Amino acid sequence: MPKYKGQNIKDLISRFRNDVFLESLVESTDTKVVVVDDNGKVSFSTNAHDKTHTHQQDVASAQWVITHNLNKYPAVQVIDSGGCWVIGQVTHNSLNQLTLDFRGSFTGKAYMN
Repeated sequence: MPKYKGQNIKDLISRFRNDVFLESLVESTDTKVVVVDDNGKVSFSTNAHDKTHTHQQDVASAQWVITHNLNKYPAVQVIDSGGCWVIGQVTHNSLNQLTLDFRGSFTGKAYMN
């Protein structure tokens, strides 16, 4: 016999307190977020930062194949060696690699986030 009304519910809830199930997750750019580590442990983080990668293209080329290892399809910005923004075709080959195609060959940097 329970000590008071709701005792059975309280006991049931406390038994499952360590199990957290997440459904319909969406990505966020918030800096105060709940994170899940590789072991499935859920915790709160105030240091969540978006992953970034900078690619330095030292050999002039009209096609840059970049392995960024960000495990996502990043946004890309390209600046040539003269400091000008360059527009090209971005093809995401996988979550960790992309190809940039341009009309002419040049050197510069590609910034991914």
